Order: sequence, then structure tokens, then C-alpha cells
Amino acid sequence: MSLAAGAKRSVRIIALPLATPAPGAAHTSSEHLTYYHFVTPPPPANRANSLTNRITTKAAELWAGFGNAPEGHWKRRTFLYGERLIDRALDFEELALKSFDTSLGPKLLPLNRTEKIKPAQRTLIPLVYPPSACASPLPHLRALLAKRTPRHRKGALVWAAVAPLTTPIMLIPLVPNFPFFFCAWRAWSHYQAFKASQYLERFLAQGDIRPEESAALDAVYAAHAPAPPDPEAPATPHTGSPEARDEKVSAEASETPLPPGAGACETGAARPHLLLTRAAVPALERALEIPPGSSFAADVYRALEQARLRLDAKGR
Repeated sequence: MSLAAGAKRSVRIIALPLATPAPGAAHTSSEHLTYYHFVTPPPPANRANSLTNRITTKAAELWAGFGNAPEGHWKRRTFLYGERLIDRALDFEELALKSFDTSLGPKLLPLNRTEKIKPAQRTLIPLVYPPSACASPLPHLRALLAKRTPRHRKGALVWAAVAPLTTPIMLIPLVPNFPFFFCAWRAWSHYQAFKASQYLERFLAQGDIRPEESAALDAVYAAHAPAPPDPEAPATPHTGSPEARDEKVSAEASETPLPPGAGACETGAARPHLLLTRAAVPALERALEIPPGSSFAADVYRALEQARLRLDAKGR
């Protein structure tokens, strides 16, 4: 069964390790860089008429309109600044969690009835991963959610409390209250991520998230793995960075497959490095059969760039 074929019937979680762990760190650490993509069934037809959907759709259309404004227009400048702000303010972990619509997932079991449900009646969520790049990501997912749930709960409360403080700006004529919109957006983003994180923690506690190896993902990782850095060489820019491109690293070297076992589970590497190049994103889209119009590519590109920046910061 293909990855997408199963996804059409139920929720699936795709674990995409982005980098090898730091020396001495296990892949179970929440700091290990892994992007999780959530595949859900299509929403019901009557979903488009819900109030929440209408508001989010209207907000998305409004923001897209800012992006389509002529160059030099204040709307276009605002859009470009906002996109840069999103890249800095929104961790890819939060971006992944907030994109998961829990209403399209299986229903949670009552807390006092989990042991009474027969195995055949349980709804399992597959956690698909490339075995050559990582061992079972289940411990990492558990550690990540344990860190993210309280963080997003606090973030939602803080930004919701700050938003009303920006209302005096509404008194200024002809000036949009961008601080209020930003605070409201951050509160909503944190709330969505908190809700998804809490939902997944419950399924983990029930034992209903099951790891599942994927040969298709393995093939993508093998075909698009950058050459690992020389452990004896001085610190150099990571593959894919502007500095690395300035040094004219050859395309052939950047696409050299990693040797077997040199994936995210390997903890003895002298310096962490990325496991995928940007060229892997279209291949991942094909392997996962991502539908047109999805934000998957942009989200993975952002995750890879943030992973590179974090590795660069730790390497200094």
C-alpha cells in the first residue's frame, strides 16, 4: 500500500528527520530536529460553511491579497515583512502541530475506558518513518510533545492577554492595527498547536500511535542525502547554506548518498549535519502524493532552513 493510499482512509504521521543528533545525544531528545507532517482525510462538504472556516479563509485571502499588491506598495511591503517575521517567530515544530486539524482525526477514547476497548475496536495512527535515517521516532515524538504542550498553552494565554493592550491603535485613522492582528494570530497559532499536541499525547498514552517503516522514504533519503562533513575539518558552513554555495560545493558531492547507518540515529558523529538537501522536497511530494495547493513544500523548505540555522548556531 502506498503512503497516500492509506492516508485517504485515516490519519497518518510522516516523520522526516532533518539532521543527525548532536554528539552524545540520543534521537529521543526533543532537541533532535525532526519535521512531522500530518496527513488527514478531506474535510466534510458542510465544513466550508462553518464560522471558523469562513474566518480563517477570509484572513488567508486578505493576506494573499497583500502579497499580490504591486511592488513598492505598502501592502506588498507589509506582506514581505510579515513573511520574514513568520520565518523567525514560528518554529517549524509549531508550524507542523498547528497544521494538524484534530477534528479530522479519530475520536479519543474516554480516559476511564481505554482498557475496556478491544484491540479490534481501537483506531491506530501509523507513524511512518525512514528506517535508514532514524530508529523508531516514537520516543522522540513523546519527548517533543511533552515539551511543546505546556509551551503552546502558555503562548496562547500570553498572546491572548497582550492583544487587548493594542486596541488604542484602532483610534488612529487609516492605520491598520497590525499589532492586534499579530497578537491574535500568535494566540490562535499557539492554541492550534496546543490542541494538536494535547490530542497526540492522549493517543500516545493509549498506545495507539504505531511506528511503520517506509521503503519509499528510505529511497528519497538515499537519493538526496548531502555529503556528511569531515569530522577532522574545522567548522564549515552546512551543506545548503549560502556560505557553502559560495564555496562552490559541487552538486555531485551534495547529492552523494550517506553510507548505510549514517542516519539520524547515529550519535557518534563529530558534528551534526543535515540529512536532506532542498532537492529532496519535490521527491517527498511525489512519494507522499501531496495534492496541489498544499503548503507541504514551503513548510519543509522552512524546516530545512531553520534546521540549518540551528546547526550553524550550535557550531559556532
